[in-house]
Amino acid sequence: MILDLHTHTCWSFDGFLDPVRLVRVARARGLDGIAVTDHGEIGGAEEARRAAGGDLLVVVGQEIETRGGELLGLFLRERIVAEDPLEAVGAIHDQGGIAVLPHPFARSCTIDERVARALDACEGFNARHAGVARLEGTGGEDRVMEFARRYGLSLTAGSDAHFAREVGRARTQVTASSEEEVRERILRGDTVLSGRRSSPFNRLATVLWRSWRALRHPEPDRD
Repeated sequence: MILDLHTHTCWSFDGFLDPVRLVRVARARGLDGIAVTDHGEIGGAEEARRAAGGDLLVVVGQEIETRGGELLGLFLRERIVAEDPLEAVGAIHDQGGIAVLPHPFARSCTIDERVARALDACEGFNARHAGVARLEGTGGEDRVMEFARRYGLSLTAGSDAHFAREVGRARTQVTASSEEEVRERILRGDTVLSGRRSSPFNRLATVLWRSWRALRHPEPDRD
C-alpha cells in the first residue's frame, strides 16, 4: 500500500481542503490511503473516512501542539488535548495509536530525551520541510535516519499537504492489506519512503490563507 501519512483539511486553522475533495484527490493521485492529521481536530479525518467509503484507507490522526513542539498521533479514536508532550504521547498510546515526530529538522531537533524515547516514529521525509529535493526508495534523509537510529524509531513520510497540489508528494509504502496491518508495519519499521520537496510558495500561501481566515472566518469553539 502507498500512503501519504500527513495531510490537512479545512478543519485545521490553516487548512484549505474540504475532506471530501481530499479523498477525491488522493484517489486521483494513485494513493491507497492517507492519514488526516488536522491541527487539534479529528473531525476532518472522520468526514474523510465517511467520504472514502472503504475504497481508500483513511487513518484518523491529529497534529497536537504541545509545549515541546508538535506531535502527530495516528490511528486515533478520540481528539487529544494535552500541552505536555509526554502526556500527549501517553494519550496516543492509550488509544492504541502511533506517536510520530513530524518534520524533526524543520527548525532544530532539540526534543527532550524522555519524549524522544517515548515516541514510536519520526518523519523521514516531509515534503514541506525536506532537506533534500527528492527521496526515492530509501529509509529517509540521512540526518533523520541518524536521529531515528539513536532512539529506535520507525520512519514515515507525509506531504504535510494543506492544498490539493501537495497531496501525495511524500509517500510511505508498506506491505499490508488492512489498517491494522499498516499500523503493525509502521511500528516494526517496515516502511519505504519516497517523495519530492514541495515549493516554498505553498508554505507562504498557507500563512496568507491562515491570516485571511482568522480575519474573515474565526474558528468556532468546538470544545
